[in-house]
Amino acid sequence: MTCPPTCARVRERVLARDARGLADLVIALSDTERAEAARHLPVLRDELRAVGVGRYGEVLRIAGAGVLSGPAATAAWLTRREFADQWPRLGEVTRVLAARPAPWQADVVARLARKIRTPEDRDVPLALAALRATGAPPPEHDPLVIAWLRTGPADDDPLLGPLLPRIFEAEGVGRELREERLTPAPTPLLSLIGRLLAAGQVSREELLDGCLRRFLRGGDGVSLRFFVRLHELLDPTPEEAAARARDYLRLLPVAPGAVAELALAQLRGVGPLEPAETAEAAGALTFRAEAKLALGGLRLVERETDGVAGHPHAAELATALATAFGHTSYEVQGRAARIALKRAAALAPAGHVLAEAVPLLPEALGVRVADRFGGEVAQQEQQERPEAFTPPPLPAPAVPEPFPEPTLDVWETVYSWVDGERWLAAFVRRAAADREGLRRTLAEQLGGVHSQVHPQESWVDVSDWIAALAAEVTGPAEPATASAGPEQTSGGAEWTSGGPEWTSGGPEWTGGGLEQAIGGLLEAAWNEAARLFGFQPQSGQAAGRAAGWAAGQAFGWADGAASGWTAGRAAGSAAVARPSLPPPDNVAPPHLFLLRRLDEIYRALRAGALPPVLLATPTLTTGHLAPDVLVERLAECAAAGAEPLPADLAQALLRLPRGHHPEAARDAARIDTPAAATAARWLADGGLRDPETRVRWSYLDGATERLFDEHEPAEPPYQIRLQPELRAEPTGLEALDELLGPRARWSWFQSRGVLHWWPSLLPSHRELVAADYLPDLTHPGVPVRWVRDLADADGPAGEAMALVLAFQVARADPEAAALLVRMAARGDLPAEDVGAQVALLLRRRPHYQERQIVGVLADAARQGAYEAVWRLLTRLLPALLPAPGERSRVAHVEAVTLAADVAAWAGARGPFPEVSAYAAAGGRSRFSRACIRLRDQLGHA
Repeated sequence: MTCPPTCARVRERVLARDARGLADLVIALSDTERAEAARHLPVLRDELRAVGVGRYGEVLRIAGAGVLSGPAATAAWLTRREFADQWPRLGEVTRVLAARPAPWQADVVARLARKIRTPEDRDVPLALAALRATGAPPPEHDPLVIAWLRTGPADDDPLLGPLLPRIFEAEGVGRELREERLTPAPTPLLSLIGRLLAAGQVSREELLDGCLRRFLRGGDGVSLRFFVRLHELLDPTPEEAAARARDYLRLLPVAPGAVAELALAQLRGVGPLEPAETAEAAGALTFRAEAKLALGGLRLVERETDGVAGHPHAAELATALATAFGHTSYEVQGRAARIALKRAAALAPAGHVLAEAVPLLPEALGVRVADRFGGEVAQQEQQERPEAFTPPPLPAPAVPEPFPEPTLDVWETVYSWVDGERWLAAFVRRAAADREGLRRTLAEQLGGVHSQVHPQESWVDVSDWIAALAAEVTGPAEPATASAGPEQTSGGAEWTSGGPEWTSGGPEWTGGGLEQAIGGLLEAAWNEAARLFGFQPQSGQAAGRAAGWAAGQAFGWADGAASGWTAGRAAGSAAVARPSLPPPDNVAPPHLFLLRRLDEIYRALRAGALPPVLLATPTLTTGHLAPDVLVERLAECAAAGAEPLPADLAQALLRLPRGHHPEAARDAARIDTPAAATAARWLADGGLRDPETRVRWSYLDGATERLFDEHEPAEPPYQIRLQPELRAEPTGLEALDELLGPRARWSWFQSRGVLHWWPSLLPSHRELVAADYLPDLTHPGVPVRWVRDLADADGPAGEAMALVLAFQVARADPEAAALLVRMAARGDLPAEDVGAQVALLLRRRPHYQERQIVGVLADAARQGAYEAVWRLLTRLLPALLPAPGERSRVAHVEAVTLAADVAAWAGARGPFPEVSAYAAAGGRSRFSRACIRLRDQLGHA
């Protein structure tokens, strides 16, 4: 296709990557010229694919914004994935968009905004920048509001006007803002709103009404926490509260505790309520499980009946007292009984209501009330009142600590992930800057003796690799040996036959006496290895076999372990094989990912190509790496003229906190190296998209393996297996794509020694780590300390994470309750999913003890996680109820009793058909009465 003049000019500026010049050009085009350029734009894109479209993403996006006519086509062009490399620079794109006709702008910008699905989406920066630049009205799209909040709006943000009112309507805003606080100092958004209020830029009326609308929509305490604090910031005047008294009254019966307390405080501040409103409020509050709120309702009754005989609303007030007679708190029961006796004259018209409720009171209180109003006193042994207990609030979420400084003084614990990373960071920096000083330090620390490195076909142990690194620095030059395996790649850089060409440093072969020469070389190699690694001198076949293996590797025989064996029988000495990676299907993908880092460090050390610093050393003990620190390390490598190691760069990117980091992206983009360009794209685009994970349960049916979801066994199988399935978008980084590839069956034995490293490898994607823990869950199990690291990590907690937690609960690990509390405090415990997975374990592995599971959940509820435990029980409780035809057991009673307790503490309401069926059957057993109590607590017959 011939390129007309306009097209040629556009093409020229695109090829030059002249963003400003291209923007000026397309803005000035006529409609005819614009249409002409638009026809040739796809051709230009196809032409650039040969050299990498991503390098031209910014200018191609500018061209599309300036010449395409259809809003749908323009939005699709701007968000093409192949253009995603240049997101940090959006100024020229938005300048071009703002120059187009207003209706066209509004259509395009609305389409861009609606493409947002999560705050991490790569389209977020462009959509927000376009909204700000054009002034187009944002569409009503909940993910847009959350993404905007995630960016931290400024005082002069033009989106404040249209988007701030939507925080009260958008789903998910409460959880996004759950960490906002007023004390000890207001956090960013509350501080911003406070400044806007002081400047008169937002309406108090609108904010107050928005809070009340949000409260009335309902939700749990976590999702409403921010709006409670915003209401506290607004601090309504008595006049403002009086105008909204009906709304506050509506909140008393069912709102979460913090919201109900807020509503009650506002009603107290407006002055005396109408008698009917007082009766309504008292009835709502005494029905609540929280003792504090129930006592507040009793105070209303006491104040309303003071000095009154035959109160016109005696029936409603007496009903409130009767409800309090059955409260779980003895303090509430006692206060209600005293008010009934003290205000008997006012309540006389409804005395029969109180008489009927006397059996709900403890015997001592019931006798006193019955003497005045009549009624039947329940005997103490017939009462099964739950103990009075007010659960504490959840503890503050754990705050990660700074990562310790790198050091070589951790040789004894270098196998642990924290000290291993510290040692590697210190080793690389010293090796690059002062290798002789490093040699002296290591030689002094190790006393000339190293951990024994065995001549093995592949190396799976981290400590062996680290020992090899130390030996490489401290030992004298030795004959180099070829890699034990075939050609391998390490994070994208090819290392043929184990790495760059190395000279042997040994004797030159001139022909003749080959076997004798080999024997002499092997003998020398063994003596040197014994000196370097502290081997005991050997002789005979044992030494010969080891030497033969090494010879087979050194001389490239097809089967070093076999051919070399024969040649070495007469040699009587051994050599040490250089490290090599295991086959990918022998170890878990995270294990191989870790070994690739060690492998590339070792090979770069041998080649004299180490960078001055490792990029991936964490800055927090969760394994996270601060974006600005990564940029500093990239700049240090660039200044030294060294390209970072590929797998190390991949690991550094995985350790970045979730989300977009535009400032760090801009700084990285200024560093003119390939690694920095990759990091800039990653920082701007929001990092790794969360892969999809799935758990497959299988079992052995004789010699056949079957899947549960295809053929559920009639009886629980003897052995089950858990297999993760993973689907991820390619990243273009070899080491990462290998890590995110399909999961095969690997040997848990070989990978087990490094499972504790895995949460630190993917600290922003705990679901991936949990998925790779699955094969280990059933045998021999995943220690709870590793699961605790996952609990402190970030990212969605899906089916795999829920199953990992469910195993800790099902086996009643002593720390299982603390794990649930830890995640509930952060607001990311997948409680319903954990309940469903525990139920599956009870069905498929029935050796777990139900009473121990209930004990774990009770412990977690009493530590403050009662709301989460209730949500967990909504999925688990059906599995803890008697099977059809089965008699109830103690475990059943304890499970329903716990459910009733936590439902009361959480103020839960709603149907629970399985429990209601047992409650409807009646009976006087403890189990029946527990079911009736839970049903009544939930407010459903």
